Amino acid sequence: MDPHPEPPPLTTSAAWPPLPAAPPAWPEPVEYPARRWPVVLLAICVILAAATGVTLGATTSTSSSSSTASSLAADGQYAKAIAIDEAIAGRGGPLDALNPGAAGAARTAAQETRMAWAAALGKKGSVDVAVSLYRSVTAPSLHMRALDALAALLLTTASADAGRAQYPNAIQRLTEIATIAPATPAGAQAARQLPVDQAGEAGQLVTAGRAADAVAILQIVLTEASAQATRTAINLLPAALLAAGQQELAQDSYHEAVQTLRQLVTTFPSTAEAAEAAAMLAAPQVVSGTLVMHSGVPISARVRLSSNYKAEPGGMYQTSAPFYYATADNAGDFSFSSVPIGGPYVLEVLSNGNWTTLINPSSNQPANPVNVTALVPVDLTFVVLSP
Repeated sequence: MDPHPEPPPLTTSAAWPPLPAAPPAWPEPVEYPARRWPVVLLAICVILAAATGVTLGATTSTSSSSSTASSLAADGQYAKAIAIDEAIAGRGGPLDALNPGAAGAARTAAQETRMAWAAALGKKGSVDVAVSLYRSVTAPSLHMRALDALAALLLTTASADAGRAQYPNAIQRLTEIATIAPATPAGAQAARQLPVDQAGEAGQLVTAGRAADAVAILQIVLTEASAQATRTAINLLPAALLAAGQQELAQDSYHEAVQTLRQLVTTFPSTAEAAEAAAMLAAPQVVSGTLVMHSGVPISARVRLSSNYKAEPGGMYQTSAPFYYATADNAGDFSFSSVPIGGPYVLEVLSNGNWTTLINPSSNQPANPVNVTALVPVDLTFVVLSP
């Protein structure tokens, strides 16, 4: 017997129930692009957080620096305070865009510190440095204040100089105001004070022997419409003009001296100075010269100046008084010490007992007329006699 017989064939009645239908197949998956927006959003958040942190840090740092600058300025450490504020004002880039007010505030603070520093220096007498600091203030909101303070400082300094009779220094300060800050209240005061101080300087110049310079200043003062200064100038001018004329005469500036003294006589006729000037203008003058022959040999002889000349027929002439006499020495030199203003005088030489002179044949007049003018000595140099 087969130990492994085949199973009997299946019959229809004995068959298994039909198998269920197979389930439908799943659709193929669709591939979508990877979604990266969470990563980008995260990155943006990180950047914003960092920027916010930096901004907050920068703001805190700027606030701390500004506070430090204020403390330094209050302690008189102006240069350090200005350096800090200017460093803050100089920051640029994103930080400046995120906190734009800090730079502007720092710039203003730096210029306010400059003004405080200038005021402190002015009180200590460092006027020129203070003026330089005031002039460096350019912020529109502070510029006018700086000019006002600058002009007030210069005016105070000028007043102190004038009080010590240091008029050139005072005038220099007042002129600075007129140049830098004429529209300020101190500028108006400076314009009124300038002629007064100029008159004061003119008085000093007269005493110092510089009367001509004093006259020039006083004549300017008379044009500046200051009642006080005009009175001073009018009181000083007669003495100044007289002294100027005398000094010009001592320097042999004869024509200048004549003009100055005539101005005194004309402008202030009733003053004692004008009377003295008139006497100087009318004073006799020296007439000098040297007698020589055609060969150049000097001649010693008596000479005279005759006041009147009259031609006569036959080449003759007559002279008349008043006469002024002198004697030429061995070198031929002669000098008349006091010849009145006027002329023409006739120079005559005593020869063989007769007074003779050279006659110009074309005019029949003396060849060496002598005219004496105010304040000017006459030098005839060489008087060449006929052989």
